[in-house]
Amino acid sequence: MTDEQLRDIMAQMIRVGFVSARQPERMRVRVELRDTPTAALVTDWLPVLCSRASGDLAYDLPDVGDQVLCLFLSYGLEQGFVLGAMYGKASPPVSSGDKWHRKFSDGTVLEYDRAAHRLTADVQGDVRLATSGGLEAEVGGAVSITGKAGMTLMAPSMQMGGMGGGTQAAMQGTFQLKEGDIIVEGISFLHHVHDCPHGGQTGEPR
Repeated sequence: MTDEQLRDIMAQMIRVGFVSARQPERMRVRVELRDTPTAALVTDWLPVLCSRASGDLAYDLPDVGDQVLCLFLSYGLEQGFVLGAMYGKASPPVSSGDKWHRKFSDGTVLEYDRAAHRLTADVQGDVRLATSGGLEAEVGGAVSITGKAGMTLMAPSMQMGGMGGGTQAAMQGTFQLKEGDIIVEGISFLHHVHDCPHGGQTGEPR
């Protein structure tokens, strides 16, 4: 085999193309190869390589129009793999090498900046977190939660306390308590009675 023939084989094995169709249930795509002197060629269905595909699963399928790098076996365009997608002029990457960045087509952004030590999640929709065990969070700074449509907290028991001191709480608005009581230092708000300075005892609050 001559050097020219070897270069031709290598040129056919590694190709850059653009995704033209997807098979999400098989994690496969068709790729349009535009580096031909005549009309562009479209490959057969090519599996997209991923990091895990057995006990642990990783799924990330390129979109139609994404630029991808393909590796073909020596049999032709019918046997090959998509190694991954590549950035282009139409969609440049983030400008910092300190960032892990993931942006979705609906506008949702997940990002960690190791230089700023900041994790950001900007979700265009709902967030659901479910765990079969406990959930523990330890925060070194202040905690701020803003709910524009109300907030619901449901638990069979709840405990609040300060770190090495008392907890101070301030509330603005209306506090409603249903089917319960407020107990301060063992004294019930609903069932507490005390001596009246004018004689007798006060009744329970109504």
